[in-house]
Amino acid sequence: MDRAQALPLVQQIYEATLDPSRWQDFVQTLSDALLGAPVGLALQLPGFPLSRVVYASRGFRDEYLELFVKHATEGLPWEEARRRHFVGRFGLASEVISEEHLHESDFYRNWMVPQGLGPHSPMGHTIALDQGRPVAGLAIFPTKESGALDGTHLAFGDLLAPHLALGYRLLAQTRRHQALTDAMDRFPTGVALLDARGIALMTNRAARTIFEANDGLSLSDGIPHAAKAGEDAALRRAIEEAVSASTDGRMAESAVLAISRRSEKRAYPLLVGPLHPHSGGPILADAVALLYVSDLESGGLRRRQALRALYRLTEAEAHLAELLCQGISLEEASRVRGVTMNTARSQLKQVFAKTETSRQSELVRLVLSGVASMSGP
Repeated sequence: MDRAQALPLVQQIYEATLDPSRWQDFVQTLSDALLGAPVGLALQLPGFPLSRVVYASRGFRDEYLELFVKHATEGLPWEEARRRHFVGRFGLASEVISEEHLHESDFYRNWMVPQGLGPHSPMGHTIALDQGRPVAGLAIFPTKESGALDGTHLAFGDLLAPHLALGYRLLAQTRRHQALTDAMDRFPTGVALLDARGIALMTNRAARTIFEANDGLSLSDGIPHAAKAGEDAALRRAIEEAVSASTDGRMAESAVLAISRRSEKRAYPLLVGPLHPHSGGPILADAVALLYVSDLESGGLRRRQALRALYRLTEAEAHLAELLCQGISLEEASRVRGVTMNTARSQLKQVFAKTETSRQSELVRLVLSGVASMSGP
């Protein structure tokens, strides 16, 4: 075995960090390099339940996966070794457990033998630990056809070990980024993170909706632009000042702008300010400026049912609160709902009592700052 055989495997490791389905290609290529020896890979991302483990294997029978998980959970015959000695390198089970002891184990008799694995010791590598518990690992099981594994195979595996460790960390960071993105997509306010060139590294759902509408505000080559020349110049200055303050490490006030809309609806209120991240993943670490933008015409209340649950409002009372949050008057709300002003006033009084507010403006502020304004998944 030589280094040239490791190059396509290294490439597949990093491809799998972008597309986890490519781990299957990796284990198949590794198995081929080892004369068809069965290979299994398991990756549990940080914070994920066991049911979300990513598996990729070649040479094992599908019906034995559940049994392997059971043995792995209870502890493999070389469990202590894989926690302490097989981190950062590949090792043979025979280094820490005799083949006689292995052959006497339930794992060997009930899982390895029925699949034609053995009689030689397997080779393994613990890719990552979490609180001392293996969360990512790779195992290679020799067969009579592939022959015993030895130091040559360990040296070949060690060429892959640092790339597997880095690939796992990148995959974990990507998943954390996806979770952050999903959380930000729930915000009713548009959020965009900008790099030092003013290019949006990330936008949440509300911001994407506004930019894609191209109603006076849009992205061009990833950079926010206003349709009106004067407003666009002001936006560029605001972004440049935010970037400059962030890169210089100095405090600066955020700029507030109103961006006119082609549709002549109410202008987009927009805030641009510096961002001083103390930490960040490889995707977000370059963000230096933050842009907030809102669509005042979209209606602020996303979850009427949340109001009913939080404040025990009736359906009619929750509907009234929803309409008021859209900026219309109580008289207009009564017409929309087809009720008299006396009924609307009575219902508003009940809403005030249940939400512990006393003015319409206070009610709107309470609702729009709470979870009822958040989007669902």
